[in-house]
Amino acid sequence: MEDAGGAIFALAFFVFYFLFIGTMVLVSLGSWVVTILAVLDCARRDFPDPNTRALWCVLIVVTKWIGALVYYIVVYRTNDPPIQQSRIAATFAHASPQ
Repeated sequence: MEDAGGAIFALAFFVFYFLFIGTMVLVSLGSWVVTILAVLDCARRDFPDPNTRALWCVLIVVTKWIGALVYYIVVYRTNDPPIQQSRIAATFAHASPQ
């Protein structure tokens, strides 16, 4: 009878252990995805000063998900496109053959 209790405890321990490790892996991958998306958005966004872009990119890379969260709160807006439309039109006008 004592062996059954130990086996149940061991099984429960390993189940919770692997669930904990799996959760940590998913959280870690999620933070990498958020960081990469923030760096990509920062690299494509038009800032008034190029040094501002560099500062935000360095801040995001150094502080990982915390910097990405601060970037999304301070800079990112859904109605503000990352690249200005006039810049896109100029790029296509320059690249099209005449």
